[in-house]
Amino acid sequence: MEKKIFKYARISTSEQNEARQVEALKDYPGEMLIDKISGKIPFAERPEGKKIIQSVNEKSIFELIVLDVDRLGRNTLDIMATLQLMKEHKICVTVHRYGLKSFVDGKANPTFELISNIMSTLAQIEIERTKERQKEGIVQAKQRGAYKGRPKGSKNKDSSSLVEKYPNVAACLEANMSIDKTVAATGVSRSTVKRIRKEYYRSLI
Repeated sequence: MEKKIFKYARISTSEQNEARQVEALKDYPGEMLIDKISGKIPFAERPEGKKIIQSVNEKSIFELIVLDVDRLGRNTLDIMATLQLMKEHKICVTVHRYGLKSFVDGKANPTFELISNIMSTLAQIEIERTKERQKEGIVQAKQRGAYKGRPKGSKNKDSSSLVEKYPNVAACLEANMSIDKTVAATGVSRSTVKRIRKEYYRSLI
């Protein structure tokens, strides 16, 4: 199967002009994909984003080209999840604005890795902020009498410890990231994420 190159752009609404992004990427080879959708929508839930993810899973994509890295997600966590997914499948991500490729001659580009590490640090800050918002939300829910917590005598102590052990997973779930994207963003196994997800949402009932 011949692998494809995709050029990806996102604009906020159907009325907004995508010409700037298209013009910037015109000299690159590949099929142009444009999502006319709010930036608040995670990459994997956008119509063209889904197409790209599907191509990744089918191993039919070779390179993904974007004007700027912020086109790849709704926030730092989402962007990092997308980049991690591409890295795991050895798909080169080209960012036109910085003139950078994630892979050069089949090897990870150190400069791109540095930028990814900086973004990872920013993502961790977002995780901590999300945890704080989660705590504040629980306090407010308790004040309204809407938060019951885990019933007394519950035997989920070990699972509860998992939630505490993997706050990054809880933060991803709080951000409404899918299981697949949470796995990609955190490196935690799918089965563990599913267990954490089950107990996490149970604790919010």
